[in-house]
Amino acid sequence: MKIVYLCEFSAGADGVWHSIYNAAKILARRHEIHVFSSDIVKGLETKAKSKEIVDGITIHRFPVKFRLGENALFWSFADKLRKIKPDVIHAHVYRHPHSTIAPKLAKQLGAKCFLTTHAPFVERELRGRALNLAVDMYDKFLGKRNLNSYDKVIAITKWEQPFLLRIGCRKDKITYIPNGIPDEFARVKLRFKKAGKKKKLLFFGRVAPIKDVETLLRATKIVLDKGYNIELDVVGPIEKGYESKLFNLIKELNLTRAVNFPGPVYELRKKIKLLIETELFILPSKREGMPLALIEAMSLGCLIISSANVGASEIIKDGKNGFLFPVGNAEKLAEKIIYCLDNYKRLNRVREEAANYARKLTWSRIAEQTEQLYKKS
Repeated sequence: MKIVYLCEFSAGADGVWHSIYNAAKILARRHEIHVFSSDIVKGLETKAKSKEIVDGITIHRFPVKFRLGENALFWSFADKLRKIKPDVIHAHVYRHPHSTIAPKLAKQLGAKCFLTTHAPFVERELRGRALNLAVDMYDKFLGKRNLNSYDKVIAITKWEQPFLLRIGCRKDKITYIPNGIPDEFARVKLRFKKAGKKKKLLFFGRVAPIKDVETLLRATKIVLDKGYNIELDVVGPIEKGYESKLFNLIKELNLTRAVNFPGPVYELRKKIKLLIETELFILPSKREGMPLALIEAMSLGCLIISSANVGASEIIKDGKNGFLFPVGNAEKLAEKIIYCLDNYKRLNRVREEAANYARKLTWSRIAEQTEQLYKKS
């Protein structure tokens, strides 16, 4: 098959691109794979190459003609799509310009068409009034028709399915395929790390306001003030404009010696080593769909603490395979950190449960599910 993926970004720290890439590189062993996206590097706002081949995937990037907010990008790709003549068009993220026109283009080309929604239903309190109005208008006047024009609509979480039904998506159109982990993570032998004298706390991912690293910094200060010997590594690319806010807070809280920003880690082996060597993996996000970094950390037996956002709450069962705290509550996060540090040796069962859950979600399994969906639909 000739498959074209449509997405906003194909460079930088972007969870959607990460999920497309991991599944697509497996399918590229058997199919001709193309990715169409904007030419913007997510998080850095620089420009990526207009074309490159990565792990058998041919990536085509297009200049942005118009932009609404951070992610609603308008870029022209129809002519290139007609030249390639794909058998399958797979758009990612509901409500975006490219996913709105994808079914019409697929019909013209006689191609099958699929949409992975990526759970865009939890941001209402984070948007401004004008953007929320635009979202409501889209759902009311375009959503039902757009969703039902796809062969299948793929939800990455179970919690988003009622939202799709409410908009008017037919139940028979919806299927569930979650995000996953690289197969290499599942092959690592579980060895539960003994706590060192200085306990390592880790945030891993895109360092952006939505991740609410401020709450993690405030919790770190509370734990330090109670006499615990801890160090926090904030690992990942920092979104433009957010760095100064974090560094000012670190200075205000007198955390300069306790917090490190090593920069992003992209190489798989380095990422695995980093996760294995940490005592606590902490995800303080305001919202998540299905957090990739979280399930990667779980697969390696990390002890997990996450905010109780809707995406993490579907994955983490508090006290069973990790721990949850209320979004934005530094005091409750500090309590969870202290509990984990005080009971570290006795929580191996929690870590084992986390690994057992996450290791079922390998990208090879998910790629196979997706491939079967293309063939059956």
